[in-house]
Amino acid sequence: MKKKLFGLLSVLMLVSLVLTACGGAATPAATEAAVAAPAEATEAPAATEAPAGEAVTLKIYLLDYTPATIEWLKSEINPAFEAAHPGVTVEITEGSWSGWDTTFSGFFAAGEGPDIINLGSEMNTLYGENLADMDAYLGEGAWDEIGNFGPALENAKFEGKLRGLPIFTAPRYVFCRTDLMEASGWTTGNPQNFAQWKEFATAATTIDSATNSLTQQALVPVDAGSMADWQWWLLVYYSLGGELYKADGTPNFDSPEALATTQFMLDMRQATYGDAVNAVGSLPTGQGSVIDVDDATSKDNGAVCLAHSGWAAPAFDRPIWDNVTIEPFYGDPENFPNSKPVVLAFNDWLAVADYSPNKELAAEWLKSAFSKEANNKWNETMGLIPARNDSQYGYVTDSPQLQREAELASKYGVGFAGITEAAKLSTIMQDALGKLITEELTAEEVVAKIQEEYIAALGQ
Repeated sequence: MKKKLFGLLSVLMLVSLVLTACGGAATPAATEAAVAAPAEATEAPAATEAPAGEAVTLKIYLLDYTPATIEWLKSEINPAFEAAHPGVTVEITEGSWSGWDTTFSGFFAAGEGPDIINLGSEMNTLYGENLADMDAYLGEGAWDEIGNFGPALENAKFEGKLRGLPIFTAPRYVFCRTDLMEASGWTTGNPQNFAQWKEFATAATTIDSATNSLTQQALVPVDAGSMADWQWWLLVYYSLGGELYKADGTPNFDSPEALATTQFMLDMRQATYGDAVNAVGSLPTGQGSVIDVDDATSKDNGAVCLAHSGWAAPAFDRPIWDNVTIEPFYGDPENFPNSKPVVLAFNDWLAVADYSPNKELAAEWLKSAFSKEANNKWNETMGLIPARNDSQYGYVTDSPQLQREAELASKYGVGFAGITEAAKLSTIMQDALGKLITEELTAEEVVAKIQEEYIAALGQ
């Protein structure tokens, strides 16, 4: 999660997680570390732990968490764990989703680094061979509580074996300001197809002629400026029923769905910013979510709709929620009969590195940080949906917004995992989509470029 909680940010402060949970990063160096054959799930691997009582530092690498999350881990989880394991010190290092690929590749190439590493949804396939088989410690028969995890658990597996545990589910929703929609003359609710979205983009976008820049943007899809983020592309593509790979495993970017998705992104960009020659300036920076009101100026931050995770939406206690709806993206059923409502779900997780000499100790820390109560508290600090089903209580059920998000995720969620060479694909796509919005390449040329370069990246 990746451009993958990054809190409540303005339009120019939106970063991916990816996030999101979260994408668009540089291609990592290839890793060639050989991995020993995994042990059977019912048989614990040979002990590599330090003798009881011997000084050990368990190192954990986390990415872009809120201060409240880190403070909770350091003040509650770690002291309790250290007290239960004499001689053990837990050390948390805070990193960033910016440059994560270089950092992680360095750990695995060197064969040393943190015992536990914070990964994004797609990284199980990217780094799976470098991660420890944790079934003997966390799988069925080893830890009774593993059955309480929901679908997000699949993101923490490689070749059917657990490599760690998922933290949360952070789907991409479409948040819309109903008051701004109506003020723009749009009274039919969220657009339900491509034609409606393009019409809405024209109707609800306003430009200050004096500065030739946006004062209101109909839709901010992950990245406000380009409107061409690769994660946004995936969400639209999946909503058409698109599949990333053909039956033979080759990429599917030469499909009608891929071309339609790419053309839609260009159409929305041009309906908002104009063509590449006459493009207008972006929205000014505001405080808080791009669909919220800036308390300092009492003015709207400028977006009517936001396609992003809850990280970028207003805080749940903000009064603006009286005018905000939460919906999936509905695809284009008029032209693609396999269209379906979709929320693209990201599931950040913690993995145990195969080079770690402290695998059993790492598993014990994961159990303490992913108990029913702890998984609830961890996600409460971020306002996200816990990966454990039995942890979805308290602040989740008390919040109409989170209840709605959980409902949509359960009904329309499409996972982000299972992308082969995801970092390479994100780089390929961002480069091609960048040329799309500058109109250096047509939509047809963009999908052909992605198809060709991704095939080469996969060695096909």
